[in-house]
Amino acid sequence: MRFVLLLILALLLTIALIAFPDIADQALRLEAFGWVFETRQGAFIVALLVLLFVIWFVRSLVSALFAGPGHLWRSLRMGSRRRREQNLREALAQWLNMRGDAGIRNLKRARGVLPGWLLELMKALMTPAKDQPMPAADQDPLLTALIARIVTSPSAHPRPDLGVRKAHLDAWLHAWPGSPLAMSRLADLAEEEGDWQRLAELLEDVWKRGHRSSHAVKPRLVRAYLALAEQEPDQALPYLRKAHRLLPDDRDVLVAYGSHLRDAGDENAAVRLWRSCLEKQADLAIARLLLASLRKDPMRSYRKLEKKRDGEINDAQRWLRAELAHAGGLDGLAFEQMESLAGTAGDAVFAAAAWQSLGDWYLASDEHGQAALCYRRALTGELDKTEKTV
Repeated sequence: MRFVLLLILALLLTIALIAFPDIADQALRLEAFGWVFETRQGAFIVALLVLLFVIWFVRSLVSALFAGPGHLWRSLRMGSRRRREQNLREALAQWLNMRGDAGIRNLKRARGVLPGWLLELMKALMTPAKDQPMPAADQDPLLTALIARIVTSPSAHPRPDLGVRKAHLDAWLHAWPGSPLAMSRLADLAEEEGDWQRLAELLEDVWKRGHRSSHAVKPRLVRAYLALAEQEPDQALPYLRKAHRLLPDDRDVLVAYGSHLRDAGDENAAVRLWRSCLEKQADLAIARLLLASLRKDPMRSYRKLEKKRDGEINDAQRWLRAELAHAGGLDGLAFEQMESLAGTAGDAVFAAAAWQSLGDWYLASDEHGQAALCYRRALTGELDKTEKTV
């Protein structure tokens, strides 16, 4: 370390002398014991550095001669080996815990070393998940993480018992607190157990720490919020609001959130929510829920949809408009609009829904033959162009 500092100092002085040549060319005069020594400052500094280097070299050489050549060789070899071993440990730690670059850089620096503890890791890699030993208190942290990762792997077959996996995860997090992969596996375990509160807490923590992307966390977090809203009806509204903020266009979220608002007496809020959804996307399930709420005053809602032009209205809104027209007593207009949707719908789902609605209307009018034909078309999804239009 001293030699490295000496080299750095020499390099800095050399750069300074090159950058300021006037200082290096200035005369230097030394008088001592009757001797007079004159030289340039730059040459004097370089000579002083060379002298220091020679003193260090002679001192090291004398020490090596008295210690013997074997001691020098072992010192150099063991120092390099320890560094490579440490690099290998750091690389494996990053790989096991999925941190940084997964240890690729440190692994390259650890070539040519195979410590004894690595044999234990290799042995664990070759052991099936069901045969892995339980974690021990005095176990190497790397070995603890590796065994826990093998035991809790989703691809492990057969999968160990839930209690065994939980014990390994606890040991993993005790050895490596905050390990991203361990916390992710713990979230999988909570989801398997149905512990939705624990799952939500773990996913929120993983997302906050930046260990997982929002694209990977949001769907699972929303699923946990929906399950919690179902388990705890008194606290359902806060959970559903969180889910709606994360995935505002998700069908399950819109259905659950709107249904809860409607059941709680805030039907207007549910209607606004579902209408906003239909403005963005054509969703038949949302249109059916909205129809159930709008049947109380169908003509008012029908007039709002009637004002829309053909390019401004999607298939879900067309189906809803025809249903509202039929509910408001405009049977002729309702049949015309629903038949148009059945023949021109861009999605087979809406065509089938249109045929089914037509079948229901014909059945209510005791026209069983026409109703059967509509139901058949709804089931097969085929439209015979040669048959007479209903």
